[in-house]
Amino acid sequence: MAKRMRSQRDDEAGLSEVIGFILLLAVIVAAFSLWIIYVVPVNGREGEITQMNNVKDRFIDYKISLDSLWINSQSGVTLSTSFDLGTNGGSTQVSGLFLPLLNPIGSSAVLSIQNPGDTLTVNASCPSGSFTNLYNMSVLQYQSQNNYWIQQTYYYQLGGVFLSQQDGATYRLLPPISIVNNSGGTNSIVIVPIQLSGSSSIGGNGPVRVDSRLMTLQSVTGPQLCNSVNLSVNVSSYTAAQTWASVFNATLMNGGITNTSWYVPGIGNQSGTTRTTTFMLVLGPSTSTADVYITIKPVTYSVTLNNVASGIT
Repeated sequence: MAKRMRSQRDDEAGLSEVIGFILLLAVIVAAFSLWIIYVVPVNGREGEITQMNNVKDRFIDYKISLDSLWINSQSGVTLSTSFDLGTNGGSTQVSGLFLPLLNPIGSSAVLSIQNPGDTLTVNASCPSGSFTNLYNMSVLQYQSQNNYWIQQTYYYQLGGVFLSQQDGATYRLLPPISIVNNSGGTNSIVIVPIQLSGSSSIGGNGPVRVDSRLMTLQSVTGPQLCNSVNLSVNVSSYTAAQTWASVFNATLMNGGITNTSWYVPGIGNQSGTTRTTTFMLVLGPSTSTADVYITIKPVTYSVTLNNVASGIT
């Protein structure tokens, strides 16, 4: 009898150890599950937000660098700018059985130079002779492929920096277009239509180098005295057209043109996905005399994309 009771106690002790191990394992699995469900997405979201803020800063640096070339007439000079594609671009991932599950999945991105078919048209009616100039609005574009946050597209177009996402689009930095109210009773329009020559695309992770070379500067048009000047952009969607309407309005306000009789704004087709034209007709203070000066300084950059070896330290 004593042996039987001792054996029963041993069995109960062994069973308690098994149950304790199972409970401990359940707690560990629950903790892992909570971490993966709640903590990993939060960390991933924060990382992607930080990455997109860095992308914004890189585009701002890119614009400033390119502006410095044409302002100082440094044709033939090449500038290099590095963009990191995704949150873990160029970094080594920690390996192991559970560690990858505890870290967010690294995002990727696509950097491209493309011509979406957008155009800027400058139509000037002048006493000395009217003219119409057409410029392609090619873009350097960063398209995110985020896993935890909204998708964003930053792009450089016509010398400005823009942001597009699912709920709309806006400009971050204005393109080099000025419409100014002069003290002598005239308006001045100065446009630097910056065009990018090139076509390539690189996607995935890791750093990409963007090489931009200022090509030979083209001849300047003006300043020419005109009766009126119409600026119009033809873009791929109504959302983009609204963004350019905001650009024109901000340019007018910056130049001190607040009299609404001096200009006529407008947007064409308001269907969301079809090509749309936004225009700004500048009439000037007088409707009977020529009082609008127009100056155009075309600039073209040759742009190439190059992979960077991220494994070299």
